[in-house]
Amino acid sequence: MFIILCLSIVYAQKMHDRQNALHKSSDSLLRDDISSSSVMQKGKWTNTIHTERKEDEFINPRPFIDRYNLVDIRQDGNPLDSVGGRIYQELMERESADLAKIYDSTGDTPEHTAKLLGLKRSAILGRYNPQAAGQSPEQKNSWAIPYFKNIHYRYYNGDGKEIQESSNVKDILAMASVYTYQHNYLDEERFRAIVNELYTKSHSYSLSIGPVYYDQGCIHKDAKEEMLAEEAANTDAPPGGETKASEESKAESTSEKSSETATESKANQDTKATKESKQAQESKQTQETKSNQENSQKSTAGEAGESSSESKALPEQTEKSSENKENSASQNAELSASNLPKESKVTKETTGTKAEQKAGSIQDQKNLPKNYCPGHVDLTIKITVVGFDDENGLRNIQLDSIKDLEEQDQKPGSRWHGWNDYTIAAVKRLKEQDWFKDYGLSISSVEKKSPLTEEEISSYMKDLPKDLSEERKALIHFALSSVGKVPYFYGGKAGVKGLEGNHFGATISSSDYKGRNRKGLDCSGFVQWAYWSSVDRSLDFASSTQELIGKGQKIKRSELKAGDLIIQPSGESHVVVFIKWTKDGKMLAVHENGTAGNISVDEVQANYPYYRSILP
Repeated sequence: MFIILCLSIVYAQKMHDRQNALHKSSDSLLRDDISSSSVMQKGKWTNTIHTERKEDEFINPRPFIDRYNLVDIRQDGNPLDSVGGRIYQELMERESADLAKIYDSTGDTPEHTAKLLGLKRSAILGRYNPQAAGQSPEQKNSWAIPYFKNIHYRYYNGDGKEIQESSNVKDILAMASVYTYQHNYLDEERFRAIVNELYTKSHSYSLSIGPVYYDQGCIHKDAKEEMLAEEAANTDAPPGGETKASEESKAESTSEKSSETATESKANQDTKATKESKQAQESKQTQETKSNQENSQKSTAGEAGESSSESKALPEQTEKSSENKENSASQNAELSASNLPKESKVTKETTGTKAEQKAGSIQDQKNLPKNYCPGHVDLTIKITVVGFDDENGLRNIQLDSIKDLEEQDQKPGSRWHGWNDYTIAAVKRLKEQDWFKDYGLSISSVEKKSPLTEEEISSYMKDLPKDLSEERKALIHFALSSVGKVPYFYGGKAGVKGLEGNHFGATISSSDYKGRNRKGLDCSGFVQWAYWSSVDRSLDFASSTQELIGKGQKIKRSELKAGDLIIQPSGESHVVVFIKWTKDGKMLAVHENGTAGNISVDEVQANYPYYRSILP
C-alpha cells in the first residue's frame, strides 16, 4: 500500500508540473536559460518590455551571437520602434549631424578658417581682386582670397590608409551586439554606453589650407567659360578629387608673368614717350624690358618651386605646412602689386558716389589682362573613421563603459574570452549582412524631415522682398512645399514635373554608394526639378553641379536674390537655392540635404565660388 501511495503522489506531482509548464511565461524560461549558463549576471535587467508580454509568448527568433538581437525587442512590426532600431537610428542621425558640421565648415571663408588654424593672414593673400568686396588695389593686406576654389575630402581608416567615404555604424553595432550577447544581450543601458563610446573614440577630422596658386585667368570668364574650365579641371583630376590647378601652376604662372610684364612695359613706354626722344625711349625701353624679363624668370622659378613642393605634399598636411609657405605668399603679393595695370590703381584722394565707385571697379576689371588671376587656395579635410577590420581598429579601443566587468571576465567560468577568432568571425558575419533585408533597417529608413506646414511656408514667403519677380516667388514656394517629401538619392533625377509620377520614396532594388534605397533626388537633380516644375525652365536638364555653373548670369555674393543658386562643384559638391540672409550673416537656403536625407531649409555659410542668377 505504501508503494502504491508513493506512486500516486509522484504521478500527481508530474501532472501538476506539466500543467504549470503550459502557463509558464517566456520571461521565466529566459531566466531559467540564463541561470543554467556558466555565468550568473549581476544586477537586474534594464529592459522591462519582456515583463509585459502575454503568457506563452516566446521570443522569435531566438537570440544568436551573429544576429542584431535588439531589433527583435519590440511591441509592433516597425523595426525602428524596436530597441535595436532606435539605437541604430540615433547613431545614424549622430553621424549625419557630424558630417553636416564638417561640410558646413567648408562654406566658411579662407580668412576665417586660417584664423581658426592659427595661420597668419599672409597664408591666404593673393592679388588684387576687383570682384571681391573690401579690396583696395593699394592695400596688399586687403587681398585675402574670398573663397576656397577646391575642397578635397580625404577619408582614412584606423591604420592611416586612405579609403573611400565610409561609415562604421554597422561595425560599432555589430561589435556591441556580440559583446553583450556574451554577457547579457538584453542590457540596453550597457549596449548604448558601448555604442556611444565607440563612436566618439573612432571619429575625428582636421582641416588644412594649401598654398596660394594661380590659373590661366578667371576674372573675365562668363558662366559658360567657367563651366568648361571646371569640367576640364575635373576631367584631368587624379583620384581623390585633386584638380590639376596646383600641378599646372608653374606653366600657368609663366604665361601670366609674360603677359603682365608685356602690359607693364607697354604702359611705361606710353608714359615716357612725352618726355624723351624716340631714340632715347627705345634704348631705355629695351633695358627695362630685359630687366623685367629677368625678374619674371626669377619669380616664375620661385613659384615653380612652390608648386613642386605642393604636388609632393602628403594629404595630411598640417597647419605648419601652410605656415612654412607664408613667405612665398607674401612674395606673390608684392610681385602682383607691381604688375597691376596703372589704370587700375586708385589714389587715396579718390572720391565719388557709390555708382561712380562701382563704375570704377568695372573699369578696373576691364583694364586687367585677359589672363589675370587674383589667386586661389584649396581646403583639405581629413576625416578618420576607424573600422572593425583595421589593425588599429575598434577592438583596440579601451572602453570605460565595460571596466566594471573586467574582473568578472577574467574568471574561468566566464563566457567572454576577448576578441578571439570566434567573436571576431561573429562580428564580421553580422556587419556583412543585408540589414535592410534581414532587419528592415537602412539609411533611408532613418530619414526624417517633416514637411513644412502652410503656416510655415507663408511665414517664409512673407519675408521675401515685395518687388521680387513672380517667377522667383513661384520657385521658392514650390521648393518650400517639397521639404521633407523627396528623399536624397545620389544621382537621382526627376522623370516628370511635380511630385506625382516620380514615385519619390518608393523602395528601389539598387542602393546608392551610401546604402540609400529610396527613390529620390540629389542636390543638382532637385534644383533642375524645382525650376522645371515651378517656372517651366528645365535648365537643359542639367545633371550635375558642374553643368549648373554654366546656367544664367554670373553674379556676386552681395547680389544674391531669392531663387539664385550657390554652387560648389568640387569635393563634396553641392548646390543650394538662396532664400534670404539671416541676422547673423548666414544664408537661409533650401536644398536636397544629403546629411538630413531629404529636402530641407537650413542656415548655411555656403561661401562657394559660383553664384548664378537664372530668373528675372
